[in-house]
Amino acid sequence: MKLIHKIPGITVIVFAAACASDAATANSNGAASLRVVNAFTSSVDVFVDGTVAITGLPAGTIGTAAPASGNHTIEFRSATGASSTQSVTTSSGGMNTIAVTRASSGGVASAVLDDTNSVVAANATRVRVLHMAPSAGTLQVYRTQPDYQAPISWQFPFTYQATFNSLSAPFYQSTVGTWEIHIWQAPADGSGWASAPVKITIPLGSGEKKTVVILDAPGGGVRAELF
Repeated sequence: MKLIHKIPGITVIVFAAACASDAATANSNGAASLRVVNAFTSSVDVFVDGTVAITGLPAGTIGTAAPASGNHTIEFRSATGASSTQSVTTSSGGMNTIAVTRASSGGVASAVLDDTNSVVAANATRVRVLHMAPSAGTLQVYRTQPDYQAPISWQFPFTYQATFNSLSAPFYQSTVGTWEIHIWQAPADGSGWASAPVKITIPLGSGEKKTVVILDAPGGGVRAELF
């Protein structure tokens, strides 16, 4: 369950990982699924092999499509006509996640969010946070984790991420238990922990991992999704 309140400049979100995210999960009927995270600055149309699959996906939102299993070319096209393509291989019962991002030129780009290399050992947990809110500027993101309860910075400075790899968007590892992620814009130090308007509680069991995605909120501010 997710509780959302608006205050000037930011969206207040408090939720626990034990509750399902609003983002879709893999189809229980065995069909392939494609999840698109719009981290661009305007709406986009999503094409699968040249056919429209999602029309006008608003900025800061998540959409899904159901392509057949196999190899596909995904195209993301903005209202200005600029576009980006990404190859993806879907499988029955699986969920592929791709983000539409803002390139350094301001144009449309894309990045695969699926994590295929981060294996979590027994009795360990892992979490990563992705800054995908192009209008938010620098954010303060701090965490506590099961084996360390003093708030520590996720990374500094934490600015918008258009691409993702193990260096720019690492998973941090801890023991089994509860992670706490707090997100705020100011002050630019750890003193904002207690009053942070975005607070995420993530209880994880042995071998589990989660990704927190920060997105622009409709009307201003930021929100978060948990994958």
